[in-house]
Amino acid sequence: MLNHGINTYKAPTSFTAVTRGLSAVPFFVGCWPAHRGAGFTGKPQVVTNFEEAVKLGGYSDAWRDAGGNPKWTLCQAAYAFFLLFGRSPAVFYNVFDPATHKSAVAAADMDVANHQIKLADAIDDSGLVVKKDSTALVKGTDYETYYDEDDTLVIELISTGSAYSETSLNVAYNAVSLTGITASAIETAIEKVENCKSMIGIVPTNICCPGWSQTPSVAAVMAAKAPSINGLFKGKAIVDLDTSSSGADTYDDVKTYKESNGYTDKNMVVCWPLVEVGDKLFDASVILCGKLAQIDGDNGDIPFESPSNKKVAISGCKTKAGADVYLTVQQADVVSVTAGVVTFLNFDGWRVWGNYTGCYPGSADAAEHYICCNRMLDYICNTFVNSYWDYVDRPLKRVVIDAIVDSFNSWLTALTHEGALYGGEIRYVEDNNPTADLISGKFRLDAKVASPVPAQQINMYAEFDVDLLNAALGA
Repeated sequence: MLNHGINTYKAPTSFTAVTRGLSAVPFFVGCWPAHRGAGFTGKPQVVTNFEEAVKLGGYSDAWRDAGGNPKWTLCQAAYAFFLLFGRSPAVFYNVFDPATHKSAVAAADMDVANHQIKLADAIDDSGLVVKKDSTALVKGTDYETYYDEDDTLVIELISTGSAYSETSLNVAYNAVSLTGITASAIETAIEKVENCKSMIGIVPTNICCPGWSQTPSVAAVMAAKAPSINGLFKGKAIVDLDTSSSGADTYDDVKTYKESNGYTDKNMVVCWPLVEVGDKLFDASVILCGKLAQIDGDNGDIPFESPSNKKVAISGCKTKAGADVYLTVQQADVVSVTAGVVTFLNFDGWRVWGNYTGCYPGSADAAEHYICCNRMLDYICNTFVNSYWDYVDRPLKRVVIDAIVDSFNSWLTALTHEGALYGGEIRYVEDNNPTADLISGKFRLDAKVASPVPAQQINMYAEFDVDLLNAALGA
């Protein structure tokens, strides 16, 4: 219909708001006692607090078995990230399926104490059969079941039931069996980080497999996946070195073990040794994940600051065998500077100590070997993807290019004013955009940025001044 006269309309601004990429969301892979929680998930689960983690996966303090091997490692991660550091969110991928990772325990007579029978590592499923003589008791009528704080399944006899006064009952059940969960299973699970964007709308940037990344093949898969999540996003593998006698159980073994086992990738942040908080023993990687998230959060979720020399509320460091690790500054530098491994130093309180990714000292490139610079470039790349994905498949016009360039330069300038960058610029360079590429629907933008490097060494030269002496004594 013709509108006779003058008409005005509001057009959308050709300037895109930049959508920041999340900088320190961890993707934790391992096992939690799902038979105590909501059950097996087998998919990425975004969790915002400790209570939610317990509801989904159950909880147990048995983070390791009697031999120090990984057990309920996701419980360790949840405890550290939510309780020690108060961070959120985190993504968990549980490998343990109580429907398949179990073994049948044959029926046997068991003593009843205080009207209870306690079963370690038992699964409360249809395999639980409780008999008095040859008669099966009825759950809800003769007994109830629950898990206590010691990770034990309690069979409690009901006072009105038929077996309340019995001193022995015959019990068969299914027990947890983690023998089927191997390094290969963890490596397969790491690939599931690919599902996070489509399933939960979050792309984690720190891959962490506590208890498992001490296995070189697992760490290698983590490092391979970290820089190409969904083929678009970049992150880091936060890994641990083995602290057993066959690994690096002293500080001067760290460099040799690290290099001979391939912990040398620029997308790895390598940690050593284990960390104590009270009576709990943590893999250092989960402590670093929490600290990175805490530092980034204090800086507006921008990862420009190094974790090194930042205080952490830990009480000590250990090896797998239980030996205490107390490093002098010089010894800590052997680990952090000579070997390029993040460790912990007790200097007026415990601190993270180390600025380097796994590629140091093999790489002299600051953008690769400094944790903060490497993560900052990841963050800038991830932010670009998040901000301009909607531009894909639009008509290729100069206004589209200019809108991207203008808005991203504005964001880089803001980062510079905030102190997160020394400076940065993105440009459309005609020489880098040949006609063959343009006709194929491709164009290239070139960005140059510089982010702050850590002030690793501060020098002061002191001299005895004789003139001051003479002036003071009136000579």
